[in-house]
Amino acid sequence: MTISFQENSNIMRFLFFVFFGFLGAHKMLARYVVENPLVELSSGDELSRVAGYGDEKLSTVVVSGSVLCDVCSDKNDLQSLPIPGASMAFSCVTNKKTSKSDRVTGTTDEYGDFLIDLPSHLHAIPDMENKCCTRIINLPKDSPCYQAFTGHHKKITLSSTDNGFRSYTAHEFHLTPKYSQPCMNKEETF
Repeated sequence: MTISFQENSNIMRFLFFVFFGFLGAHKMLARYVVENPLVELSSGDELSRVAGYGDEKLSTVVVSGSVLCDVCSDKNDLQSLPIPGASMAFSCVTNKKTSKSDRVTGTTDEYGDFLIDLPSHLHAIPDMENKCCTRIINLPKDSPCYQAFTGHHKKITLSSTDNGFRSYTAHEFHLTPKYSQPCMNKEETF
């Protein structure tokens, strides 16, 4: 079987068009990927990382609040005292099974305030206000409200957002001693 020059030339033209046709399609695809980098991302986890919610710290999300013990003062007035050293936990209920913890802990300072900086893998939880809460884990034994502690928890609310920084608050946890005190029973009159 012999191939004539004419047939050989036609085969070469065909291969030439196929080769440069694929090359052109590849260049067009490469141009599309450069113009739209999201095409390269293969999973939701990768999209979350690029959006600032992955393991790399590209955004900051904090949860704050206060823990107070409402007691009677020497003048028989109600007073809210800060509880320093209270152990706090921020946790979320998610359907996603992950090896990373969905619980972060913190401690109140001398003013009873806490600030918990959330790890990046928790930043992308949708509807965080309804899926996450802050709890009191433990109170110091010298706190007047220690015996009344029952594991209070509060939902969080978004308080501010600006330039990659989101702040949520659990507001104030008001605890009362186990035994009622006289100033707590009297009605306020104006």
